[in-house]
Amino acid sequence: MLMNTILGPEFNRFAEAIESFKDLSVTALNDAEVISFDFFDTLFTRPLADPEDAFDILGKQLGIDNFKTKRQSAQVEAFRQMSASGKKEITIAGIYAAFADDKYTSEQLINAEYQLELNLVEPNGIIFELFKHLKEAGKTVIVTSDMYLPARFFAQALEQHGVTGVAVFSSADENATKRDSGELFDIIARRLDVSTDQILHVGDNEISDVIRPREKGLLAYHYCSHYLSTICKGLPLSLSFAQGMLKSHEGYHDLQTYKSLGFTYGGAASLGFLKWIKAQAVAQQIDHVFFLSRDGYVMQKMVERGDVGDFPDSTYFYGSRTALTLATINDQNFVQFIPFLLSGAEGLQPREVLERIGVVPPAPEIMASFGLSAETALTPELFPLMTNFLYAWRWQILLVCRKNRRGLFAYIQKLGIKSGEKIALVDVGWSGTTQEAFYHAVKQFIDIEIHGYYFCLANTAEKLRRTTFLQMHAMYEAGNADISLIDQIYENRVAIELFFSAPHDSIIGYDAATSSPVGDQGRGLKRDLSQSISDICDGAMLFAENYNALSKRLNIELTPHELSLSMLTLVQNKKWQDYSAITGISNFDAWGSSRLKSLCVEDYLIS
Repeated sequence: MLMNTILGPEFNRFAEAIESFKDLSVTALNDAEVISFDFFDTLFTRPLADPEDAFDILGKQLGIDNFKTKRQSAQVEAFRQMSASGKKEITIAGIYAAFADDKYTSEQLINAEYQLELNLVEPNGIIFELFKHLKEAGKTVIVTSDMYLPARFFAQALEQHGVTGVAVFSSADENATKRDSGELFDIIARRLDVSTDQILHVGDNEISDVIRPREKGLLAYHYCSHYLSTICKGLPLSLSFAQGMLKSHEGYHDLQTYKSLGFTYGGAASLGFLKWIKAQAVAQQIDHVFFLSRDGYVMQKMVERGDVGDFPDSTYFYGSRTALTLATINDQNFVQFIPFLLSGAEGLQPREVLERIGVVPPAPEIMASFGLSAETALTPELFPLMTNFLYAWRWQILLVCRKNRRGLFAYIQKLGIKSGEKIALVDVGWSGTTQEAFYHAVKQFIDIEIHGYYFCLANTAEKLRRTTFLQMHAMYEAGNADISLIDQIYENRVAIELFFSAPHDSIIGYDAATSSPVGDQGRGLKRDLSQSISDICDGAMLFAENYNALSKRLNIELTPHELSLSMLTLVQNKKWQDYSAITGISNFDAWGSSRLKSLCVEDYLIS
């Protein structure tokens, strides 16, 4: 009998599953009288990076501090008592008999963990489909697990997903294990009245699922899961959820891809920041939230999808430090803004200094008359000449500034913003530069109360100056977080900004006639980042969708700060440098991009 006969026309659907096993042949699947599947991490998975993170969830549900540590200690004591009594496996009852708690009875704790595990486990994709198809094709399939949970747990888990009538062999019920001497396999053979060489066992643990069954004469095949490399202990729950949920999504298994990075880090950070923004906006009675481009792109999409429930009126606001500052410049204050026009200009061509603000460069001979070559890189020694040129060319620059001012006025009108309203401007960070530019730009034509909402406000002199006249609030700032943490976030800010971006050009102004935004693609030695950023955004959106479903399923809700811990984990000790997808990005910032150079993420960071 050939495997194709068992699987029929659906054979190709299971090719990936079959290739996941080392040396598994279709003949072996075909010839075995009984096919045994390990349960955890083979037939079913948990959406966690470490299975014991379930104890953190349980502790939150029960309101017990340090629950994981207490639960782990109780399991160690259960093993001690098991050995002392001559038994070969612990049970969940034995564990909670050793768990000291005045708030709940042992039975209540057992039921809580039992129910949590039922809510956590989910089928492992194509492996579970293969299991079901083999059963439907008439093969005898069973579940075999070394676990302190009883067989009825596994039967219930299978039933939740439409499978009944499968024999389950649990070490807790049988007082025999796979891992020690493989006695559980002897019990299976006797119970099912087959010889051990007629049993095929499949599992992920090399000792319990490969070595021990082969010692007992079974055929055994090692299932090598694609997510083994992501398993990690000691992660915050938000990151454990993210890495665990990656198991269920094809195309997201490689943590070096932009999709996976967006899912693992960007999604939790954006969702956590958004939940914090919502709480602030409600408390401060904000009339309208402006999610600044490009930082607020994903968060506005989450709002529109309903990921955080009811939310104040909000808009994805096409604005930036460049566009808003240009709208502020006029003939009276032009000189004071020359440092802004020259900021980050070292290494740029003189013409690029104009291009990045939407000004058409003059003919090369005009620049030459100021001692400048249109294409030669600027150095600090050339800045005085460049300053003279900018002042002489100011009327052309001011034309663009006036267009931006008129375009911004029309844009604000189109959004329906009225005088006296409270507006929240959402920016990732770091010192309030864009908020100040917005404040000065809009106060020319409308009186509104402006609040700035930030992921992090750094400990800079500019931030301190702005707090004297701007209303600035942050998830992480000196008043609510350790100074060293703030400094660490700020030092790695460019890596963070990558996850709060959008797949469109940087905004540098507004069209006066249509109030539409004007973008800047950047210049020179760069590859198109739009697909990479789009993948990050898609991954972030998928995380939020999955997290919200899981949160509802588990009846648990992480706080905004708990969600943001994923991002903090990425920047701590510069962990982001482990990901070539991040370190390999060049010219991420259009303002500093040039035909003459290629800036990587690391070039933007404080040494």
